[in-house]
Amino acid sequence: KNNPTNDVCMVSYGKYNGHRYHSPTQTLYEKKCLVESKWMRVVQHVVQLNPNADNNANNIIDDWLFIDYHDRINVLVQDPKSTNDDPYFLVFEQTKYSLEGKSSLAVVGGIIEPNESPLMAAKREVYEEMNGLVCQTFIDIGRYRTDVNRGIGWVNGFLARDCSLKTNTAGATADGTNAVDAVAEGEEVGKADVERQDLLSISLEVLKDRVKRGEFLEVQW
Repeated sequence: KNNPTNDVCMVSYGKYNGHRYHSPTQTLYEKKCLVESKWMRVVQHVVQLNPNADNNANNIIDDWLFIDYHDRINVLVQDPKSTNDDPYFLVFEQTKYSLEGKSSLAVVGGIIEPNESPLMAAKREVYEEMNGLVCQTFIDIGRYRTDVNRGIGWVNGFLARDCSLKTNTAGATADGTNAVDAVAEGEEVGKADVERQDLLSISLEVLKDRVKRGEFLEVQW
């Protein structure tokens, strides 16, 4: 699907090493890479709208803008001090650049680094964002496209339970997965957050109420 002669981007701020997605039935090839960085890659795809129709001018778009962006994870973490009968959940109240000065409630989120699986990223991000918290149970709650036309990666959702601050040697969890060293130091794409983050523990009923009140402004981060 790639056009080798146009694989070099017109503008480059660094090498993008994330996944590059194509539609198996609609992407004819990549026409041109416009700009890339370690975060993303903006390209022009040549796309056929209807794979079963003739490739006439009305069926082909030769400048479809598409953004390859690292896949991410979102994790709702159950507070280890709570029980399954009366669960509380750990969420952040935080600010982010694109929130236009507003604050938002948010679950744990982050980039799936190159060569990481979604589950590995979820464990690592919980450990990093929750100051050493290790969870034994991760329930997969789905994989969702950020933008169905322009790409911008996939978001993988998890519910994390059975958590504690106790770790085995070198930060390994009980199943042997190392939550700390999954990404080599200095090679990670995502960096530690510098914006304000306040950690809250809220009940399931309060969580539902705050969702209804529109206090979760972020789809992912």
